[in-house]
Amino acid sequence: MDQLLKSFGIEGKILLWQIINFGALFAILWFVLYKPIKKIMAERESKISESLKQADDLRKKSEELEKEFKSKMASERRELEEIHKRALVEQEKLKKEMKIQATAEAERIISEAKALADEEKQSIISSLEKDVRDMAVALASKIIAREIDEKSQKKFIDEAMETLRKSS
Repeated sequence: MDQLLKSFGIEGKILLWQIINFGALFAILWFVLYKPIKKIMAERESKISESLKQADDLRKKSEELEKEFKSKMASERRELEEIHKRALVEQEKLKKEMKIQATAEAERIISEAKALADEEKQSIISSLEKDVRDMAVALASKIIAREIDEKSQKKFIDEAMETLRKSS
């Protein structure tokens, strides 16, 4: 075989030393580079998988918080709508009560005004009656004082009545 190798220009001793050198270099590179690189790659892979797991956990937590937030918002919206409905009902109730109170107040004012008008009317009537009596007495005293005829008496009565009408 030595011949065959020599025909290709390869010497056996050099080839052996090259194989030994290659093996030594391979062993050195294996222990010096490959194992630390493999260890670094494993650590990096571990960190990446851990980061992916944390990202997934954060995504799940975020989705959960989003659902919780939406649920709370919906609950708050329903509660707000309920408060609004109650406020509208209360407003209508208050409106009706105020209308009833205003109607009662208006009726009371009208009733007081009618009573005041009746009092005023009675006062005016009594005043007129007094004036009529006073005028009748005055007329009678004039008639008695003058002793006038029937025509003059009718004239005095008409004047007295005219005076009464003007004063009313």
